[in-house]
Amino acid sequence: MKTSLVLLALSLLACSVWEIQGQCREDDQEAQSEKCMEETLFGTCWVCKWALKKVKESTSTSDSQETLKQKLLSVCDKVGFLKSMCKGLMKKHLWVLIEELSTSDDVRTICVNIKACKPKEILDLSY
Repeated sequence: MKTSLVLLALSLLACSVWEIQGQCREDDQEAQSEKCMEETLFGTCWVCKWALKKVKESTSTSDSQETLKQKLLSVCDKVGFLKSMCKGLMKKHLWVLIEELSTSDDVRTICVNIKACKPKEILDLSY
């Protein structure tokens, strides 16, 4: 009796998941694409700010470009499940990030400059 109730519950759960996924596929493709891009941008923005904050905390103004390069390429090893996103971002924008880290810009400004984050004005308008 217990086994049949468990199987029934699992069957209902599986059906509801299939139904939800079916609805997601039927939604407007443009809206889905925009939502996916926003979620990706949010993750990219967070990982960019996190990584640059860590690098800024461990560097001084006298650090060489080679030192900054090594720190940027190794910081992603500590980020966890966003490691591949972090490494891709660092490799893609490596030389720009090295240049930006030598300025007085804060990490958010740097991440906006490489388009990992949206500018604050756009975020304010979206609500």
